[in-house]
Amino acid sequence: MTRLLSPCLLVAGAHDPLGRRVVELLLRRDEAEVIATSRQPVHLVDLAARGARIRGADPDDAASLDAAFTGAHRLLLLPGAADGSWSRRRQLQAMIDAAARVGVRTVVYAAQIKVFDPSLMTVARECETVARACEARNLALSVLRVSWPMERLFPRIILALRCGKWFSSAPQGRLPYVAGEDVARTAAAVLRADPVPPGELAITGPQALTAEALVNSINIIFGASIDLVPVSEEALALHLQVSDFPKSTLREALIIEEVSKRGLAPFSDGVIEQMTGQPPRSIEAVLVEHRLDLLLSTSTPRL
Repeated sequence: MTRLLSPCLLVAGAHDPLGRRVVELLLRRDEAEVIATSRQPVHLVDLAARGARIRGADPDDAASLDAAFTGAHRLLLLPGAADGSWSRRRQLQAMIDAAARVGVRTVVYAAQIKVFDPSLMTVARECETVARACEARNLALSVLRVSWPMERLFPRIILALRCGKWFSSAPQGRLPYVAGEDVARTAAAVLRADPVPPGELAITGPQALTAEALVNSINIIFGASIDLVPVSEEALALHLQVSDFPKSTLREALIIEEVSKRGLAPFSDGVIEQMTGQPPRSIEAVLVEHRLDLLLSTSTPRL
């Protein structure tokens, strides 16, 4: 089998924080040729200054996709690449079709819960769409099943530091929260691996945490005395609603509780270290890194 000495790597959806960080990590390798795409490439000009080729890619325009993907050998398809709330699966199909037309041979798909639609059913359907499209086009596929990023807990952590209580409708449920930086490092490593590992890879933190363990970690890092308060789902929703949580963030919090209660999240304690050579970061390490910002947020008056 002929191997590419230096495959051209394409990151679709490079405008969101995960995509941007993946591009930055890929560009650290001098031999890497990186294409970064977005519907609005003006937001990627700083990446161009670092060496990336930036291109506009409209997931609803086949000609735009063909032009954006031309020259790439491997495609990292991130959640932000498909931006239609009612047409995401159609857009994913269109991007894979375009990739096949221009000669891309390998697709890496990051299956991650979206803030605006934190539904496991949605993620499952999108994974199925991507798998079928790649099979039909004879493209190699690697799926990264990404657990909830630790950073998405920050709004609830800020609230708990303010009020001294962590309300949970699943106090004994477990979730393997993962650091956003670990997700980016693993995605970059998978994309440039030789060969790219096939199948599904669970991208998770080092351990599945209960609400009690999470609160204990918060208390240790912040010197706080937050109490874990078991409540019904309705009481949790009311607590977050009166605390002015946006609807999408409130819904995501309820989904997190349900998934942890039912044990539905994938878990692997080896993929991140296997792909990057470094173990996944703990919740304590992430909290220490962001401790000052979180403390400042607790003292900022809400408008």
